[in-house]
Amino acid sequence: MENSENLFKKTITQVKAIALLASGATHCMLYGGSRSGKTFILCYAVIVRACKTKSRHCILRLKFNHAKRAVWLDTMPKVFSICFPDLAYSTNNTDFYITLPNGSEIWVGGLDDKARVEKILGNEYSTLYFNECSEIPLSSINIALTRLAEKNSLKNKVFYDENPPSKKHWSYWLFIKHWHPDSEMELDPTEYVSIMMNPVDNIENIDEDYIKNILMKLPENERMRFLSGEFLEGDDGTVYYEFDRERHVSDEIIQRPNMTTFVSMDFNVDPMTASLYQIVNNEMHIFDEVFLRNSDTYKMCKELKKRGYKNLRVVPDSTGGNRKTSGRSDFDILRENGFMVQNVFNPYVADRTNNMNRLFSADRIKLHSKCKKNINDFEQVAWLDNKLHQKGEAKLLTHASDNVGYGAWHFEPMVGKARTPIRLS
Repeated sequence: MENSENLFKKTITQVKAIALLASGATHCMLYGGSRSGKTFILCYAVIVRACKTKSRHCILRLKFNHAKRAVWLDTMPKVFSICFPDLAYSTNNTDFYITLPNGSEIWVGGLDDKARVEKILGNEYSTLYFNECSEIPLSSINIALTRLAEKNSLKNKVFYDENPPSKKHWSYWLFIKHWHPDSEMELDPTEYVSIMMNPVDNIENIDEDYIKNILMKLPENERMRFLSGEFLEGDDGTVYYEFDRERHVSDEIIQRPNMTTFVSMDFNVDPMTASLYQIVNNEMHIFDEVFLRNSDTYKMCKELKKRGYKNLRVVPDSTGGNRKTSGRSDFDILRENGFMVQNVFNPYVADRTNNMNRLFSADRIKLHSKCKKNINDFEQVAWLDNKLHQKGEAKLLTHASDNVGYGAWHFEPMVGKARTPIRLS
């Protein structure tokens, strides 16, 4: 096999990438522009690992059809032909895995087919490789990682590659900032390593005209991503594009004694959400949040009291004045439990989100890091057909940020955007 590998002439950047993949780090990401050789090198590394000892490895994309077309039918055959021409292997075209002479298996799959995912994730692996990971939700990554559990002489590893998306994406936080957006924990930079690979680094293997006539003529954002391999500042359709975790999240945001505490609330059964905040130095400081599944206003009141919050001023979704629970409106239930309901009205959605971006841009909305549902909303809620898109597997987005929007509008609405307030009896 060594003589076969010597036929494969690596570029300087590919040599560096292979050294990174062979390091002691568990999580290794190759990111950068289009046609830079990321997928080729990672497939090469997977095969090398599989040749060392009998083991199982898995290459995953979000959609199976993409994995089949790009990896199964294209990259893997090329890697075997160029780098391992004398290595015999067999393919299973039903379950899509390759078997090597030593019994090792390399599976290729997608995360969009439940039956196929169950079959793939029924195995344990020595290597997981997430191809085009910018398309894969972090929740799906986390589930797949539970199968990185095969015991043999190899160190279990996770490989990732991508054309860099925006800086709001989980990959930026894991590999560049070394911070986990779900657990809110710092990550060991020696365990999460990465290297940039761009088309100019792979010029020996691609047509020069591809860079000159295609990549260099792309619009700026696409050029930055697919030519320069840079993470974007752009919003990618994100609703709350002015939100910046580094500027707006701080553990110094706490409830202050002797100051009025408000609770903004979105009346939805699943989930029902609330955010607790104070106005400090003309800024909205959110220090806690409530996120209840399959709930109602009674349960929300019970949860707030359980946390020690009493006699709060509620800034609610104004539809709560009409929605009935056991013959009484949500506002009635709140009053009966000792909460003071503020006179409110719901602004138009576009006005509400524009107002929040205005306040974020001036650093006048800040929140504690434990408000994870709000942070997740601010980074992931996107527009789809001019509506807030509840994307994500659980489709639970928008509700947390909605209630913050009601609070922000009550705190400081946009000038000239008044709508008729709802009258409270």
